[in-house]
Amino acid sequence: MKFIQQSIEMKWPILLIEFILLIGGILLIVSGVRIRNQSKSSAFISVLGGASILIVSAFLLFWTFIFGYNS
Repeated sequence: MKFIQQSIEMKWPILLIEFILLIGGILLIVSGVRIRNQSKSSAFISVLGGASILIVSAFLLFWTFIFGYNS
């Protein structure tokens, strides 16, 4: 437990930015699913962009939390 608390205290600015990107990816996916009936191409681009942002930010969040941002 102390390792997790120490990691969050040291790296909180980077973790916050990555968490915001993660939320942004989720919001893009949700908005893409909601506008699917109006415009299929816009929904596809939104879901594809959201999924790519979600995957990249999840990977960076994991990498920063475990290994740090200097690695």
